[in-house]
Amino acid sequence: MSSEEKSSSASRCFGQFTYTAEEYQAVQDALRQKLGPEYISTRMAGGGQKVCYIEGHRVISLANEMFGYNGWSHSISQQNVDFVDLINGKFYVGVSAFVKVQLKDGSFHEDVGYGVSEGLKSKALSLEKARKEAVTDGMKRALKCFGNALGNCILNKEYLLAINKIPKQPPPPLDPARTKRTEGEPSVEKARLGSLLREESLISAPVPVRTPLEPRVINQNQSHSEVHTPNAADAAPGMKSENISSGSETHTDPKQLRKLRQQQLQQKFRREMEAKKLQQKQDRAKSEEEEVTIGQGSSEVGLAVQMTLSSGISLFMGLRIWMSLRLPLHPEEPGPVRLGIIRCRRAVKPLRGRRIGDQRPCRTAEDGSRLSTDLSSRTSIRADQVKPRVRTDKDSS
Repeated sequence: MSSEEKSSSASRCFGQFTYTAEEYQAVQDALRQKLGPEYISTRMAGGGQKVCYIEGHRVISLANEMFGYNGWSHSISQQNVDFVDLINGKFYVGVSAFVKVQLKDGSFHEDVGYGVSEGLKSKALSLEKARKEAVTDGMKRALKCFGNALGNCILNKEYLLAINKIPKQPPPPLDPARTKRTEGEPSVEKARLGSLLREESLISAPVPVRTPLEPRVINQNQSHSEVHTPNAADAAPGMKSENISSGSETHTDPKQLRKLRQQQLQQKFRREMEAKKLQQKQDRAKSEEEEVTIGQGSSEVGLAVQMTLSSGISLFMGLRIWMSLRLPLHPEEPGPVRLGIIRCRRAVKPLRGRRIGDQRPCRTAEDGSRLSTDLSSRTSIRADQVKPRVRTDKDSS
């Protein structure tokens, strides 16, 4: 077996190994045989009838003989406890199990088995007995689907009538030499050690190092048999022939070609990634520059907007004050706002049409005193601010 076949066989898992034609034919012939009376057991069933069956350990031994100890496997797909009844202090349990039997080439059969436990006083023991019986029954029913040698023949009533007439042979006497009496198995240990040594020798074997291929140029003017490298002029004639031979060997090796192809693809991928990173850096730098310019422009625009808003607000406030001074007065319900407007009008009225610094006499008060207004200081004494004079009896006299 070559190294490639060993590696492919090691990579495969159970269910992916194919039978050879010889092995398939041998297994098929063995499964077609019907079982003799030595493999069939009987037990009493309901109504006083005898039932033929195969014991579980015999079925397992037959499967190991047909397929090999590592050529088949069984698994429990599902297991259900159908009922658990307690009657007069005794438990009655029924369990069903679905068991799947698969061969190393992937073929399988799946069937259902049933186990019953009746009359036990322990609930745990009742469940244990019923579960084990269900699994064994399901495994036997799945194995019998492979052929007569695994129990399919006992379903034939004519075969059972014929086999019951054949007397059973007495079992051979037990040979003490073929029984296991001591610990350890020297033959198995020797075989296992030999396989380990062979694997280590294959791993430690030196692998021939091949030089990487150099680009070659074929001269069309010359014959197709002559192959030249770029530095063929500098090399000696002997070296030229050696390069040609080594190049032909490396070209004929598919593994070396595959490795070179992988190296080329890796280098190409690295170059593409470096170019992509460089492009991303350039794009990032451009985006940062654009953000800086946009930020400067936005700051200038924001300043202009802020100045415009401040000037607009000042104009609006001035217009609001001017409009409040120009509002018409209503005598009813003057309120504090209107009183303020009245006072402002009375203060501004004498100032209309005057320049700053001019003075003019104001109206005379009721008592004959004069009110003056100083435009520079913007203060005025109004007639309503003069205290009224109260006449007494002395004045009247």
